[in-house]
Amino acid sequence: MRKIVISLLLLLTVTHLLAQFSGSTLSGSVRDSATGKPVPGVSVFLNSTSKGSVTRDDGAFVISGIPPGRYQLIISAIGYATISMEITTRHLPPSLRITLHNQASELAAVTVEPYLKNGWKKWGKLFWDNFTATTDNASSCTIRNKDALRFRYYLKSRKLTVSAIEPLVITNKALGYDLEYRLESFTFDFESNIISYYGYPFFREMPTDDTTRQHKWEHARMIAYLGSMMHFMRSLYQGRLQQDGFIIEHEIEVPNIEKQRVKGIFVPNVTRTDSIPIDTLHHYWEILREPDYFVQKVKSFDNLVTVNPDLTRKFSFIGDFTVIYGNGHLGIAYTESSLELMYPTPIEVEENGAYYPPETLLSKGQWAKTEKIANLVPRDYYPP
Repeated sequence: MRKIVISLLLLLTVTHLLAQFSGSTLSGSVRDSATGKPVPGVSVFLNSTSKGSVTRDDGAFVISGIPPGRYQLIISAIGYATISMEITTRHLPPSLRITLHNQASELAAVTVEPYLKNGWKKWGKLFWDNFTATTDNASSCTIRNKDALRFRYYLKSRKLTVSAIEPLVITNKALGYDLEYRLESFTFDFESNIISYYGYPFFREMPTDDTTRQHKWEHARMIAYLGSMMHFMRSLYQGRLQQDGFIIEHEIEVPNIEKQRVKGIFVPNVTRTDSIPIDTLHHYWEILREPDYFVQKVKSFDNLVTVNPDLTRKFSFIGDFTVIYGNGHLGIAYTESSLELMYPTPIEVEENGAYYPPETLLSKGQWAKTEKIANLVPRDYYPP
């Protein structure tokens, strides 16, 4: 009996490990909201990954090999409004039933400014440089359907917006990826000089029979990954920032010990001052005017995250969180980036390097330049 129990435990352990290695599977079907009929040819994919599928004639889809973590599931088809929903491999539904709504009805009440006919000629470089970056990899990126872009300039607000009537098809020969990018928003505010954009990229590895080229791509992907925000977030989740070569500096609040001591022995307008020397009273008053906490910069890796019951991590900090990374053995120069919380609320970090909500975190320094299309690897990428 004992042998049977041990064998069963070993079988369950092996099964669990195999499930982790092979990843999870998500399935479902897509139908039209008006007719109820299945919609074939719909792109269903996990945002910023290479995991996706296209619905069959019966509207069904299957996505397999999903690494652990939280993702945005994107359902997109021309003529329909794009759907984005959050999923996690911890609680995948047995089967999804998705209903698509006609995009024309969604946009009926929206007034849209006419786009500029020569938009690419006038604004194309500004858009492309800020969308793909100006790094070495960017020179190897091309867009196949730039005619799908629509440029609109608003004179009163001095803002440029860019939209696309179909997914942008982008080739990145530096990293060996073909991308479909569903551009949801791109805005350049000339008053504040702030650029913001978001969308849903889907990655496909470029096929090649050239072993040398494949090795070159694999090396370039690893270089792009190392020191990236995704690398940082994964290392943060695993508690491996120091081991993985990150140098950090951040602010912490240190209690004002002297103020705590003074408050324990002296209460204004309550404590008798007859026997207290005048210079001591002055000291008390000065200390009581000080803050309860001082802000101090530290290079400590301790207590950066809080572990939630579902094993996600909460990451919170004050001020700027500075991150330095470099790797002399691989020829990666040391660069400095920083993070800033736009709202005083923690972000949740997943084991795949994703963080939520993404709009809460502002990146500056090196990451502001490199965290763009030309240097991105998919969320399901893991270095060799």
